[in-house]
Amino acid sequence: MGVKQQVTGRDLAGIRRRLLYVLFTGTTLGWVGFIATLTVATVAARSLTGSTTLAGIPLAAGALGQAYGTNLFGKLSAARGRRFIMLMGPPISALGAAVEMVGVIGGSYSMLVGGAALVGAGLGSQHLSRYVAAELAEEGRQGLAMGILVLSGTIGAVVGANLVEWAGRVVEGSLGTPYAGAFLLATVAFLLTWVLFWAALRPDPSEVAVTGQVARTGGRDGAVGAAFRLPKVQVAILAMVSAQVVMVGVMTATPLRIEDAGYGLNVVGVVISTHTVGMFLFAPLVGKLVDRVGYLPVLRIGLLMTWGSLLLAGIAPYDGYGMLNAGLFLLGLGWSFSFVAGSSMLFASAPPDVRQVVEGRADALAHVMVMTGSAGAGVLMSAVGFGSLNLVAAGFLLALLLLVSFSPSLRAALAS
Repeated sequence: MGVKQQVTGRDLAGIRRRLLYVLFTGTTLGWVGFIATLTVATVAARSLTGSTTLAGIPLAAGALGQAYGTNLFGKLSAARGRRFIMLMGPPISALGAAVEMVGVIGGSYSMLVGGAALVGAGLGSQHLSRYVAAELAEEGRQGLAMGILVLSGTIGAVVGANLVEWAGRVVEGSLGTPYAGAFLLATVAFLLTWVLFWAALRPDPSEVAVTGQVARTGGRDGAVGAAFRLPKVQVAILAMVSAQVVMVGVMTATPLRIEDAGYGLNVVGVVISTHTVGMFLFAPLVGKLVDRVGYLPVLRIGLLMTWGSLLLAGIAPYDGYGMLNAGLFLLGLGWSFSFVAGSSMLFASAPPDVRQVVEGRADALAHVMVMTGSAGAGVLMSAVGFGSLNLVAAGFLLALLLLVSFSPSLRAALAS
């Protein structure tokens, strides 16, 4: 007898609410680890190689890992349940962070890149947690539930980025480099995530879901392919891909831009924290707005906001970081609008019997594009500079904004 048959009403609602708290806390710890590695990865890579072009490769490898992880965990989720994948991911990320730490201590760029790929692969399960939250939410509150899970990144980002310098000072004398501290911090955070999920993520959220419960078959290829041909699914994926690739490309280059201006890791941490607060802090309000007015209006706001942020960051004075900080905050907020709207649109539009597989493949595609953006960020930063990089991204987003807003055939398809 399943959990739903054993409990009803208030007890079942209480179980779902507790599982949301557990997911929120666990993803917060996971974000601590991820942001700690993200803050240091590009500058550590340039320190090891002396190349700005190669500095973006670890984040590109991490995005490739995330692409593989989300695709794999989406399939495993449909076949084995949500708890299974939430337990699998954190130990993989912990191993990756440990490999990165050994790499920066030993001067091995290849270990830094390989460890980043493992961190990303493990994070695949964490990225899918927002859909788990939506499954546990009542109808009409799914955008809010997704936003609450995205909010977990605020605490994790602020803590992770601002502990980097302290952790570096603690370990520099014994490990020989301040960069090792960030990866040690990440290793511990990912392991704590696993302990929490093992102890408290019971029962399996799949067994008490309000929506989205799927027969554990792993999804049918024909039905999955048909789902990807739906216009709403395509636009949802395009929205998430665009938000991710533009945001990550600029964020990858930002620590290099700050370091080139003569500032240290403390300023990098402040700017990255401000950016990630914009990404995550307002996500519940964004989700509530999606529930109230729909995902398309919120998506348009997000695209327009991101476009403005790129122009602001691109013209920021080189010898100061106030305007750059403001631009990165607005970039994060625009990402929040676009990403929550796109995720909600995908959840609502994908057929329930293949939804979990579609979610995994969609996130995988987004991270493949993020990998391209991360690698391209270093190349563009080296070739044309930070300002021009922002202008290139702004042009891409403007084209997408015009398509979503003014294409008659697309608007008709989305309204159906």
